[in-house]
Parts: sequence; structure tokens; C-alpha cells
Amino acid sequence: MAKNKTRSSKTSSQAKPKAEASEKQKEVLYQVRTKHDSGVLKAYITFTYRVFHPKVTARMVLYGLLIFVPGFLVKAQALKITLWIIGGLVVLLGLFRQYISLALTKKSDEDYRNGTEFVYEFTQNDASFFRDGELAAYSSKYKDIDAVFYDEEYYYLSLTSREFFVIPMDRFTIGDPSTFGDFMYKRCKKVCRWIPVKFSNQLKKMRSQRAIAREQLKK
Repeated sequence: MAKNKTRSSKTSSQAKPKAEASEKQKEVLYQVRTKHDSGVLKAYITFTYRVFHPKVTARMVLYGLLIFVPGFLVKAQALKITLWIIGGLVVLLGLFRQYISLALTKKSDEDYRNGTEFVYEFTQNDASFFRDGELAAYSSKYKDIDAVFYDEEYYYLSLTSREFFVIPMDRFTIGDPSTFGDFMYKRCKKVCRWIPVKFSNQLKKMRSQRAIAREQLKK
């Protein structure tokens, strides 16, 4: 009996560290509670334009000017007015297309109209994305997260399932948003790419990239 007691006590003592390790893996290290409000929708639209279509705005403005300027040279009044109207509209569309997209998205996005709450939770081993309390997406061991971006106010996570999540830095209810980028790099091994919105920060990024390029040439 004494031997059995000794064995059982050893077994229970060995089980405790395993249970504690399992609990740590399930512990939520970062949690975000957010909604599809105007700020989040605008951040998403602006991000997609900056990252996936960076030259479209400049091209549209250029095309608009190429249509608009000849209006000063033609003599036919009707053609002159037509060129000015079309060229002006193309320029305005290029400059304000993100606001047009925002207005259209607000009308069509049910989550915006309904005030749907989104909760994103990140543990040591996985990430869970909830929509109104129901699991909407899941990343086992972070293998499904294929890209991580950030700017001055938001993180952006892209999943292999083509789902995309905008994470406001001021809506972390658990964890420090300033350490979230390093955490994501360690878990999914994806570099957290900086895509600044402010012009001053964009200049800093350009200078930094040039400095790195010069150092590489020296080597």
C-alpha cells in the first residue's frame, strides 16, 4: 500500500506541471474588442489602396490632367467643356476615391449598420477571431496568418483563407499593443511590415531603406 501511495503521489506531482503548461498555452495573451466603425472601415480602405494599389491615385490624377489640359487648346466650345468636365471628374475621383469607397461600404456593410462586435484573441499557440460571440476564423499555431502589417494606429492581419482583420491599437483589452508586432513575428515568423500613413514617417522609411541599400552596396 505504501508503494502504491508513493506512485500515485509521484503521478499527481508530474501531472501538475503538464496541466500548468497546458493552461499557459490556452491563456489569452492579447485580446482586442472592436467594431466596424467609420475609423476601422476607412483604415481598411486606405490600407488596401496604399499596399495593393499604390500607384492608382497618381495615375488617375495624371490621366485626368491629360484630359483636362487640352481643353485650353481646342476652339470648339462644346468639346472644351466636355474635356474639362471629364478631366476634372477623373482628378477628383483619384483624389477622393477612398471617401467614395467609404460611403459605399457603409451602405453595404451589415456589421457597420448593426454595430457588430468583433473579439480577437491570441494565445501562445493559436489565434481566434469571433464575430458577435461566434467563432468566425481560427489559426492553429499561427500557420494560417500569411502577412502582418502596421501603421501609426492599426495592425493588419491577412489570413491564407483571404480573410483580413483590422486591429486598432487603442482597443486592446488584454496585452500591450506595442509588443504585439514582436509577438506575431515570434509566433508566425512573418516580418511585421511598417506602412506609415503620415508623410513625415513615410520620409523616414524611405531614408531608412536608402541607408540600408547603401550599406548593402558597400558590402
